[in-house]
Amino acid sequence: MFGYKSLVVGLLGVGLCSGIVPGAVSAAELVVPVRQAAGQIVWLDTQLGRLQLNADNSPGMQATQYTITQHDTRVTDRSDKQFLAITDLRAGQHITIESRASGEEQIATKITVEPSSAPLFQEAEGTIESIDAGNPGTFTLKETTGTQPAGTVSLFTFDPNTIVVMESPSLQPVRLEVKPGDFVRVAYVVNDGKRTARSMMRYSVRPAPSTTITTTTSTTTTTQ
Repeated sequence: MFGYKSLVVGLLGVGLCSGIVPGAVSAAELVVPVRQAAGQIVWLDTQLGRLQLNADNSPGMQATQYTITQHDTRVTDRSDKQFLAITDLRAGQHITIESRASGEEQIATKITVEPSSAPLFQEAEGTIESIDAGNPGTFTLKETTGTQPAGTVSLFTFDPNTIVVMESPSLQPVRLEVKPGDFVRVAYVVNDGKRTARSMMRYSVRPAPSTTITTTTSTTTTTQ
C-alpha cells in the first residue's frame, strides 16, 4: 500500500516538474478566433439583440446574422473617438463588424460605423392596409410609430426581387407573403420624396411600443 502511494506521488511530481498540469488548457487554446466583415446593415432589432449584414464580398449579397448586446458589443466610428451604442445603429449604414463564434451564433464584439453619403434607412411600424406585388410593388401602411403621426396611411414602393422579408420570432428570410391586416416593421429609404422599402419584419404578435422614435427632415409622400 505504501509503495502504491509513493508511485502516484512520484508520477505527479514528475508532471509538475516538467510543467505539465493534468487537465490544464493553454492560453492559446482558449483564444477564440475573431472574424471581420464589412457591409451594409439590412435589418436590426436591439430588443431582440439581432443584426443582419449584407457583406460586401458575399456572393449574391447573402445576409449574415449576428447577436448584439448593449454590454458585449462595442460601437464606435472610424476615428474611434465617438462612444456609440447599439441603439445608434441604423439599417442602411455601412459598417465593419468583428465577431466571435459561440456555438452556432456569431457574437458581435466591435462594430465600426463607416461614413456614408447614402441615405440611412428609416423605420415605421403599423398595419398593412393594401398591397400590390407588381414590379415595382406598392403597399400602404397605417402607421403606429414612425415619422408620421399615428394613424397616418403612408404609401411605400418596393422591389419584389430584392426586398428582405422576415417573420418574428424566427428571423429567417421568407417569401413575400404579407397581406392586409399584418402588423409589420418596415425599413425604408426616402428618394425623390418616395419611400422605398428595403426590408420588412412581420409580427405574429404585436410587439410592445418602442421607446425610440426616428426623426427625419426628409420630405415624404403620404396618402390619407
